[in-house]
Amino acid sequence: MSDVNLLKTRSQCVAAKSALLAEVDGYQNRDQNLDYQDRVADRSETSVAARLATATSQLAYATQELARPDLSDADRKRYKAQEMTTRHLKERLENRAEEEGGTNAFLADVDADQVDAQVAVLTTAIAAVQAHHDGLPA
Repeated sequence: MSDVNLLKTRSQCVAAKSALLAEVDGYQNRDQNLDYQDRVADRSETSVAARLATATSQLAYATQELARPDLSDADRKRYKAQEMTTRHLKERLENRAEEEGGTNAFLADVDADQVDAQVAVLTTAIAAVQAHHDGLPA
């Protein structure tokens, strides 16, 4: 813990408290930005999941159609192309879904913990400065 006795006057206490409050505002803004990023990530994950479900369904349909023995050559060609395209899209979406978690999620948690810890330190320092200020002669 920082030594508030380094602050010799009430005006130094006021200046220190003002600087600490500004720093807390910065961390609170950062915290709000992290919350916003979480909301964006949640929407992205939902979008990826929905697109993956659609691609999976389309791939199953194309595969099912290709299994039909009475399929014309033109239809077979069309469903084969659809199957290849949809399989590629599905694999890309699966990779993207895997990438959204893991390292990025861990680092986001660390960042949020860091912000919380810094705000706690600053809040304690602000309380100590205010108490010191109140104990100094006017």
